[in-house]
Amino acid sequence: MTLPVYFNSKKTSNLFGLKENFKFLKNLYIKDKLPRALMLSGKKGSGKSTLVNHFLRFCFDKENYNEEANEFNHVSAFNNQFLNNIHSNIIYLLASDFKNISVEDIRNLKNKIYQTSISDMPRFIILDDVELFNNNSLNALLKMIEEPTKNNYFFLINNKNKPLIGTVKSRCLEVKIFLKNADRINITNSLIKKFQIDPVINSETSDLTPGQFIKFNYIFIQNKIYLNEDFSKNLCIFLDLYKKNKDRIYIDMILFLADSHFNDLIGNNLSLKEDIIKDRNYVFENINKFFLYNLNQNALLNSIDNKI
Repeated sequence: MTLPVYFNSKKTSNLFGLKENFKFLKNLYIKDKLPRALMLSGKKGSGKSTLVNHFLRFCFDKENYNEEANEFNHVSAFNNQFLNNIHSNIIYLLASDFKNISVEDIRNLKNKIYQTSISDMPRFIILDDVELFNNNSLNALLKMIEEPTKNNYFFLINNKNKPLIGTVKSRCLEVKIFLKNADRINITNSLIKKFQIDPVINSETSDLTPGQFIKFNYIFIQNKIYLNEDFSKNLCIFLDLYKKNKDRIYIDMILFLADSHFNDLIGNNLSLKEDIIKDRNYVFENINKFFLYNLNQNALLNSIDNKI
């Protein structure tokens, strides 16, 4: 799925709403108290990756980073290296890179991590979507975290989509990223203004994180989907998109679509709340089974149509 350039957290020049978290990381770094393994935990789209990327720019490109405004200049040698994943002191690892990891992959990664840095600057290993790494890769990475070399620092980004094995979590200093509702709305509105987004989702009532909002809103517009239209029709569109792209974002959007549909039903039919909640639970159970067991799409749609 091709998304607008501002969806890339590496290119997000503004850090909205997480200034205190940035100061916390900066002070740990300045005082040489940064732990060898740090985990940022919170909902997907709450700004964890953007926070890490701004911190890295502070460390390696300070002359082009405005600490007061938490903004950076795109025109720099570091920026080019960072965006192209060729900076010698930054290793980015995504969950998608570790779905079918082999012993050889782990060996190559270890060699890369344990190589002596060109400079005396620290090396940061960023593990994004760490909760989606398979067990083999997590166990291998755990050994590296337990035996870090002098200048290696691990940053784990945990979106809490599924439980993370306790042995990994226990080796990290956990920093929880939580946005209060007012902060969530303010950050989302700041993004809408900065990028001139036409909102088709209500940012105040949706309960979406800022990152989720801009992605969901974009996909809704691109596919001409509106929440007030037929639920079954919209569900069918999203199921087709998931079948075509196999991107987890469509799973999240289907669950959001269903949740919004039933919340609206409850709001308009309070006397039928208990029956609507039963229907909601039935629909969610069948949607989760569909993704878990790769069931037939038409069978899912028919079962939902018959129920609601």
